[in-house]
Amino acid sequence: MARRITVVGGGASGLMAAVMAARGGAEVTVLEHKDRVGKKLLMTGNGRCNLTNVSGFEGKYFSSDEASMQKIYGALGRFDADDAMDFFRSIGVFTKEKRDGGIYPVSEQASCVLDAFRSECARLGVRTVVNADVRDMRAVKCDRLILATGGKAAPSTGSDGSGYVLAKRLGHNIITPLPALVQLRCEGDFFKSVAGVRAQAGITLYIDGKKTAYEEGELQLTDYGISGIPVFQFSRLAARALHERKKCEAEVNFMTQVSEKDLGGLPAGRYDGKKVEELLGGMVHKKIASLICRRHKLDARMTVFDAGREKVKAYIDELKHFKVRITSANSFGNAQVCSGGVPLGEVSDCFRSLKAPNVYIVGELLDCDGICGGYNLQWAWTTGAIAGRDAANDND
Repeated sequence: MARRITVVGGGASGLMAAVMAARGGAEVTVLEHKDRVGKKLLMTGNGRCNLTNVSGFEGKYFSSDEASMQKIYGALGRFDADDAMDFFRSIGVFTKEKRDGGIYPVSEQASCVLDAFRSECARLGVRTVVNADVRDMRAVKCDRLILATGGKAAPSTGSDGSGYVLAKRLGHNIITPLPALVQLRCEGDFFKSVAGVRAQAGITLYIDGKKTAYEEGELQLTDYGISGIPVFQFSRLAARALHERKKCEAEVNFMTQVSEKDLGGLPAGRYDGKKVEELLGGMVHKKIASLICRRHKLDARMTVFDAGREKVKAYIDELKHFKVRITSANSFGNAQVCSGGVPLGEVSDCFRSLKAPNVYIVGELLDCDGICGGYNLQWAWTTGAIAGRDAANDND
């Protein structure tokens, strides 16, 4: 008889595990507690589905310790971006590469990826049960069980944290899940005046006064703080530090597009007749220029000469070192993924539980999260593929 495998969760890692196990000859059932599989997959890459990234994995993932990081990179070496692209070609999804190394479906539609998964599952005879609420794994009759429930990010798509409860019942520890790839809330009543502004900027994260991370890209200012991909990239570090009651600050350089050479005319008096707000507005978004003027109680009609060149230079320096205190990360409802989860030291290299040998744990349930750019989906493909194959073929 074929080995019976049940996959709990019909997201990215669960669908990959189901296909790989079925290709290995197993009889596979997917239990999904929403009304259809793949809801979160449809949201990835703003609906375009950034499948993976070919610019390299080193430094793109986070976990709790060095041993876990080695396990992560070891797994990614066994099922990498090329393997993922080969798999998608095998189910009829052709891909293209963008400038940052991101790999997308040629159609740039996440729906075509989900359709291909569903078609392959149907071809392989994978049974799918929706609206299935698994609370007691003892009620699931199978030879191997793969936990692929997702974490707590984007709970409306089904990632409600129930997988952590199931893993804990098996005896696993859970590293506190926290939002990642998420907006950050900051101190300051001025944010409403600059809400909606987008600006190329460099952003440095300080934790307890120590420079911890730097990102550059399009910053988005909101009525409560900071957002955009550069913020997302280090948001997990800030969220974890705040959870540990550490002080977090972000220093924004709004002047990355303006060189010192560009500013050479200031001390020479070239801009003496320009209004301060007008000069600053030629370097940064007008709302940011107005904010600096308000903070220093400057009359908008004051010229550079009247304000004083040295003072204006200090205002420009402030635009290079605009520091705000981070108070919290936004909720799981706003997060793309979460950090924390089941420690990687509690699963084998094939993601088999060391607490319950007939169970595998994959995807976001594990203590691994990546930056933006297709890295989190690659982790889903890697863990799902390795676990699915092993569950179908192991001899224990």
